[in-house]
Amino acid sequence: MHSLKGFTATQANRVLRRKGEFWGHESYDHFVRNENELGRIIRYVLNNPVKAGLAARWQDWPWSYSRYWTAE
Repeated sequence: MHSLKGFTATQANRVLRRKGEFWGHESYDHFVRNENELGRIIRYVLNNPVKAGLAARWQDWPWSYSRYWTAE
């Protein structure tokens, strides 16, 4: 996780033209128990750029891993 966070933080800071800490110190792992919970988690992740003010809609975020998923 350390290597992944280090690499992605460097790349994200480069894209955003900023410096400094990118990731928080916590990590969260969790067993997904059913499809409803999976949908909730996917919606949460997809909407992070919207919540951060980086996109108006999750579909507008160019680095979304699932631009065509229907967030119901």
